[in-house]
Amino acid sequence: MTDAETFECPSPDCSRTFGGQGEFTEHINTEHAGEYQRDDWPDTPAGRQTRRDREESDEE
Repeated sequence: MTDAETFECPSPDCSRTFGGQGEFTEHINTEHAGEYQRDDWPDTPAGRQTRRDREESDEE
């Protein structure tokens, strides 16, 4: 038995899981187009820290 890689849609309003990267990418591009181009995305601790770092570097 092998472990299959799956991809979960990162949108908070979607709970779909995909078995392939192509299917996942197509879903993101059709169902969530533009959602991941927001200035505050991704809204995770790492994403927020990256934005803070960029803002601090822009101020210097």
